[in-house]
Order: sequence, then C-alpha cells, then structure tokens
Amino acid sequence: MGKIDVTFNCAEEPVSVTTPASTLHVSSPPPFKLETADFNSELHARPSIYFTGPAIVEHIAFMPLDGAIKEFHDSLKVDDEISVRVERHTEFVTVTRLRKLHSEPGRWPESDLTEDDFARLAGLYAPRLVCHVSILVLGDPPEELGPVLKSFDFGDTAASSIGGGSAQVCSDFRVRPDNSSRIILFNKDLNAHRLGRMVRRICEVETYRAMALLGLPEARRLAPLLGAYDAELVQLTNRNLSTPAHQHKDLLNEITVLSSHIISATAETRNRFGATAAYAKIVEERIALLRETHVPGFQRFGTFVERRFKPAVRTCEATALRLEQLSRATMHLLDLLQTRIQVEIEFQNATQIQAVADRAATQVKIQRAVEGFSIIAISYYLMSLLKLIYETADHAGFHFDPVIMLIAVPVVVGTVAITILRVRHALKGEN
Repeated sequence: MGKIDVTFNCAEEPVSVTTPASTLHVSSPPPFKLETADFNSELHARPSIYFTGPAIVEHIAFMPLDGAIKEFHDSLKVDDEISVRVERHTEFVTVTRLRKLHSEPGRWPESDLTEDDFARLAGLYAPRLVCHVSILVLGDPPEELGPVLKSFDFGDTAASSIGGGSAQVCSDFRVRPDNSSRIILFNKDLNAHRLGRMVRRICEVETYRAMALLGLPEARRLAPLLGAYDAELVQLTNRNLSTPAHQHKDLLNEITVLSSHIISATAETRNRFGATAAYAKIVEERIALLRETHVPGFQRFGTFVERRFKPAVRTCEATALRLEQLSRATMHLLDLLQTRIQVEIEFQNATQIQAVADRAATQVKIQRAVEGFSIIAISYYLMSLLKLIYETADHAGFHFDPVIMLIAVPVVVGTVAITILRVRHALKGEN
C-alpha cells in the first residue's frame, strides 16, 4: 500500500509524518485547527535580531496620524551588514535598524537616515514620533566608566550590570537635537541570541515608557477642569439642601449638565489612561527581566526609570480615579434630588387623593340627604296619584271611605323608604 508524506511547519523545524494512503480521508484540517495555528504563531511573533558587536541599533516608534494600524504583519530585511525590522503593534509601529561596525568608535556614530526615512520604512506618511533610541553596542566594560562616558558626551548617567553581570547598560536619558536618546551597552559575555534579546528589552523599556506617558498630557489638561467640577459639585450639593420645591427643575438641569461633562471627559480619556496602566506594567516587567545589579558610583538604570516614570503613571491613575469618583458623586446627587422630587410628587399625589376622598365623602353625605328628600318627593307624587284616582272614582259614582286615604299615607311612605334602602344596600354590596 502506498505512503503519503505530510509536512507541518513549526517554529523550530519541519516534522514529517507518514500515513497510509487508504486512511487519509480528509483533505483539509477542520476550521478550529486553523485558528489554533494562528494563535500559536503569535508565540513566535516579533523575534529579536541576533548579532554580535560592535554595532549601532536605532529603534524608532511612530503613531499613525489617524491612530489606526491596518496591518499586523512584521517584516525583516537584511542587506549585508544592515538589517531592518518593522513591527506593527496595536497603536504604534516600530522600526529597528541594526548597523554593524568594523571597530569600536571613539565617538558616537552619526545616523545615515533621517526620521522621514524611518517613517518611509514603516510605510507611514508624516506620523507622530513617539520614541527614538540609539543603542551603541561595544565590547567589555572599561574599568573606569566615567572617562568613556565623557568621551561619548554623556552627562549625569545611570548605569547597571544586567543579565547576571553579563553586560552593562548606561544612559543619561537626554534627548539630543535629532530627537534621540542614547544608550551604551557593554557586552561582556552575551552570545548573539542573548545580546539580541537584551537589546530588545531595552528598546521595549524605552518604547513602552514613552507610550505610557502619552496619558500625562491628558491628565494635565483635565487637572483644572476637575477642580472646577469639584467646586461646582460642592455648590450644587449645598443648593440641594436649601432649594425650594418649585426650583428643583433648574437644579436638576444644572446637575445633568455637570454629569454630562464628567461622562464626556471620562469617555475621552478612558482608553488612554487604560493604555497607560497596561504599558506601565510592561515597563516594570521588562526592567525586572534585565536582572540589574549595582555599578559602584552610579544609580541603577531601572531605578532611574522607575523613580521618574512612576509618578507620571500615578498621576494618570489618580486622574482616572478622580473622574470615576466625580461621576459616582454626581450620579449620587442626581439620585438624591430625584428622590426628593419623587417624595414631593408622592406627597402632592397623597394630598390630591385626600382631597378627592373628602369630596367623595361630602358627596355621600349630600346623596344621603337627597335620598331623604327623594322619599318625601316620591311619596308626595304617589299620594297625588292616589288622590287623583280617588277623585276620579268619586266622580264616576264609586264612593270610598276617606279613611282609606289616611291609611294609604304611611303605607306609601314606608314602601318608598324600604325600596330606596334596599337599592342602596344592593349597590354597596356590588362595590
């Protein structure tokens, strides 16, 4: 019986499976296997660029002007000693360009590309620059770090041993005229794979730090507005205690307008502040992965970043929390005012119902009085009818004793009274 070889592409290497031809009935895998393969491909997305030094790595992150990333595929181009990787994330696109150097330079290598060139590599037109980092990868760290840093025009520098002492990272976090910040990585004994991963982590620290700080301008913009909202909320709360019933509508309109402003500000900044919290978490994780140790005479790289980065993140978190608390307080004030209005409406309804009940009771009394007059009136008409019959019969020659008329009076009155009382009792039974 014939054999068929089926090859599956995996992350490491192809695996060949031999299956009898007669048992192969399905020509394509079920849909859920295709989805699983797509999820697995995410595990191998965005690999590092593996290299050995010396080299200069330029890492730039852009945000599209329309804020939309239409494609999520990565690309890698290698041309002799230069390699370029373009990665598309949810909100931004990064370009990482590695240029190998033949020897360790005595001064910082100048870039041979402008930011517009990097934007074209990313496939973007006039995007917003988020982050520009230049990392110079050199050999073993010097015994005296200060003179080397001074030769590269570094100011007050933070430095750490990373990777368990396998490398040393230094940066003064200053932004140069070309909008770039510079980092020196001294490689002691990292191989190509570990060096590539370490450089990637440093680039991610800077990129996600910059992305997280995009929420800070929003927090600063909202600061005076939130102060005004707080003052207005206090004023409306005090007015709620003293406002008479006929002015509740105006107060309700003002509270509704304030609530609308707060909800609008929350909706405008919710995604940005949420992204800030997420990016800050990634920065913390990447700094932890560096496995820093202290370099005598220098502040640690990760400590420098955290001490100056976390206050901005906490400002965004506090602004988001303040917006949420203002929204809850405004809704609570609305509920209180609506409760007062509802109680007053119920009181007015109860007053009206009581007035209706009083009118009904008065009508019942009038009805009972009318019933007494009705007995007299009906009896009078019946007696008049009997009198007419009596007189007609007398003229016709039929003579009756007048005592009959005297006896008929109480009989007629009693009969009418009993009839009316029975009708009223029947109506009460139905009700």
